[in-house]
Amino acid sequence: MTEGLEGGCLCGKVRFRTTQAPLRTFACHCTFCQRVTGSSYYAESMFPMNAVVLNAGALSSYEHISDGSKKKVFVHFCPNCGTTISLTFERWPEIRGISRGCYDDPNAVEVSSHIWTQSAQTGTALPKGVECFAEARVTLEGQAEPSTRHTAPVMARAKSDA
Repeated sequence: MTEGLEGGCLCGKVRFRTTQAPLRTFACHCTFCQRVTGSSYYAESMFPMNAVVLNAGALSSYEHISDGSKKKVFVHFCPNCGTTISLTFERWPEIRGISRGCYDDPNAVEVSSHIWTQSAQTGTALPKGVECFAEARVTLEGQAEPSTRHTAPVMARAKSDA
């Protein structure tokens, strides 16, 4: 992955660039991320706040209280087309998550883990060899959570099927 990823929203009014490689890129299967995207999960790259520069346009934001941490999560989106560009977090004020689907080349970053897989929608494939966490990567107290690496792709099931 090269430094200086660029991307933007669907209509092109909001553009951004990054000044370094992401700290990590993961797919989140929590119900909040499912609603934010209107899809099965949200893939985002995490950066230090000062490593993301808006080149064009201004973002609108929506404030949400996390079910897990009870801290604020801010959804930043294009006011014209509604594309979710990024998330910021009261819990981690120095971090900005950038939507992987907004990169000009989304394949420039690899998904290194899947989180909140206990909420993954039926039919979602969890990949072979990638860290998968039932919930978050760390507890609210900051302790690392255990992960699973599947030896073959695994299909997620709805809770009622477990």
